[in-house]
Amino acid sequence: MKKLYPLLAFVLVIAIAALYGLNHYRELREHQRQQTAHLLASCVNQGLLSLFRLQANDWRAQPEFYREQERKLEESVAQLPQQLLDGEIFAEWQEAITICEKLTRHSNLQHGTIFRPLSDFAARDMTDARTLKDRGSLRRRQRIIGRLDVSAQAADHYMQDLRTDIKNLLNGGGLSLKSRERALQEINAEVLDYYRRGNFSKRQVDAHLRRVQKYYQVLADNPRGYSLRGGGLYFYDARLRREVENLNSAILQGDNQFFANWKQIVQRQQ
Repeated sequence: MKKLYPLLAFVLVIAIAALYGLNHYRELREHQRQQTAHLLASCVNQGLLSLFRLQANDWRAQPEFYREQERKLEESVAQLPQQLLDGEIFAEWQEAITICEKLTRHSNLQHGTIFRPLSDFAARDMTDARTLKDRGSLRRRQRIIGRLDVSAQAADHYMQDLRTDIKNLLNGGGLSLKSRERALQEINAEVLDYYRRGNFSKRQVDAHLRRVQKYYQVLADNPRGYSLRGGGLYFYDARLRREVENLNSAILQGDNQFFANWKQIVQRQQ
């Protein structure tokens, strides 16, 4: 019996070591899942902060602002792994970086879809009276308005599309089920729950664009009915003058509201 004591003690030591090792592994995996979730939540937050800066921009004053924000978002996201990693690099950390990079590309593409046509719409070329009779300029204006129709659709569904994109990237990545669930929980609790769809009105935007489209179409269709004098339009046809003035008045009245809509795509909430 005495011979069994050393064997039993050895087995007990092995069992304790195994339990300690298992507990340490569990704690390490939990810590890694937490780091991965925090990285992805920070990545989502950077994209939304970029959107808010774009929303606040004066597109007449800074028409190229979206390019600057595209570069800054890429730079800020690229710095996150170094800022947030605690310990050695692990496999799921690399997967999270890949997901984050894809999400950032998607965010920049979505922001470009929304704001690049708005930048073109706000540019001086859009309202240059010297090109009102030019059919090529009309086609360019129509293309910009057409792209703004797409922009309005993207702006109207921004938060919904963002949530879908996040879920698809998480499910399509190389993260374990527990890590995906932890990441989505963190993204919602730390980021998305603080934001909601804004007061963007696609109906108001569409109505304004239709008025602008008709305004340029009427002028391009009636090149002999007016001329440019002293920077303004001089009409030879009273009917044409009334139609154009009515359209222009409606456009001017809706202009501020139109641009205000693009500042309300997403809102913060408590």
